[in-house]
Amino acid sequence: MFIDREKELEALEEEYKKERASFIVIYGRRRVGKTALIEEFIKNKKYLYYLAADEKEQLQIKELKEEIARFLNDRTLFELKIEDWKVLFSYLEKVWPKDEKIIFVIDEFSYLIKHNESITSYLQRFWDEFLSKTKTKLILCGSIVSLMLKNVLEKGSPLYGRRTLDLFVEKFSIKEVKEFLNASEENAVKFYAVLDGIPKYLQLVEEKDFEKFLKNILDKRSFFYREGYYLMNEELKDISTFLNILRALAEGNTKISEISNFTGIESKKIYPYLEILENLGFIKKQTPIFGERNSIYLIEDNFLDFWFRFIQKYRSYIEIDSTNKIIKNVFEEINSFIGKKFEKVCIDFVKKNFDFDVVGKQWGRIPKEKEEYEIDIVALKKNEKKILLGECKWKEKVNAKELCKELEEKSNYIEWNKRERKEEFIIFAKSFKEKIKEFNGRKVYCFELKDLFV
Repeated sequence: MFIDREKELEALEEEYKKERASFIVIYGRRRVGKTALIEEFIKNKKYLYYLAADEKEQLQIKELKEEIARFLNDRTLFELKIEDWKVLFSYLEKVWPKDEKIIFVIDEFSYLIKHNESITSYLQRFWDEFLSKTKTKLILCGSIVSLMLKNVLEKGSPLYGRRTLDLFVEKFSIKEVKEFLNASEENAVKFYAVLDGIPKYLQLVEEKDFEKFLKNILDKRSFFYREGYYLMNEELKDISTFLNILRALAEGNTKISEISNFTGIESKKIYPYLEILENLGFIKKQTPIFGERNSIYLIEDNFLDFWFRFIQKYRSYIEIDSTNKIIKNVFEEINSFIGKKFEKVCIDFVKKNFDFDVVGKQWGRIPKEKEEYEIDIVALKKNEKKILLGECKWKEKVNAKELCKELEEKSNYIEWNKRERKEEFIIFAKSFKEKIKEFNGRKVYCFELKDLFV
């Protein structure tokens, strides 16, 4: 099933129309649907598609050589023994069609880089001296984001500045997850919380009953059982320390001191690891709207968060087929886990549907007390001195008035333009006892689960 990706397809089609060579880079997280996008784009067009494997360089060269030989119907090339990228590209300069519009796809290009970074230098010469003067549409696609950035897109790479188009393929939105699964609003949030917007993962959802799905996923024979390791191994060399840090975050140790205590790593030595994980999109540094010193770290990828929280944590039981001993624990904890992901959905909704300069969360210590407070959503319109304060409840029949009372009290802890600002409240829930539009002179927005999918 191919849904969405209209903007990406449109960009590719626009590039295809141009009567010149194109250098297109497509990259994004593993399983996010890059190949499906390419397959949709090359339909009814002349193309050469090569899928690289994580294998020795000589095998990679041999396989690409044979794909090209079949495409060009070149018996000589098929029989030639070529073990060097430079020789292969030099041969192509003699036989590749110059005036024909051909899409030349190298999928999982990051595997070629992984086994020989010099491939980028050889490709740069091939592009500069020959391919750029043809009508070829070259597509380099890769899942190891760190390698694609460093060796293709960033300054310092031999290929830097050559691209005519680059596309970062993102995950599906919550609405697209619902459409893909043909699910109810509630199930869409539940599956999104566990599988994120990853098309490949969603494609593997056979059991639409969420509880049965959970039981299936907590099985060592499940596709998902080792997926966390695969994701880490693709991007990182020594994963043991990173595994410990992500496990710490998944279990609620979000401050530097807490991560240090959990992992046994000195606080000052943790920062480089966090920076790498953040650059890969695995985690995110979250800072309250007011109070930068209170920053925390959270796992940004929903699936990795679930994997560390429930699969990695309980792997001893899963490995010996004793998941029945942990199912109760998982079912008790999963609602809270989904609730946190529901907050992300609500924050995204505010960003897309309201006009505010800044949207985030707020937490800190209550003045003159040891207790801390947290506000799920805080948004600012600075020039209007307007502040939006919100709560997200993954519950049915929520009392909006009670939540507004809590927000009114918490608003006193925020000093920003306290006497002049205009306050508004926003409440998200599965459903409400009663939706309200005003509370003590403040405008109130109440959104039920179904409203998020309109």
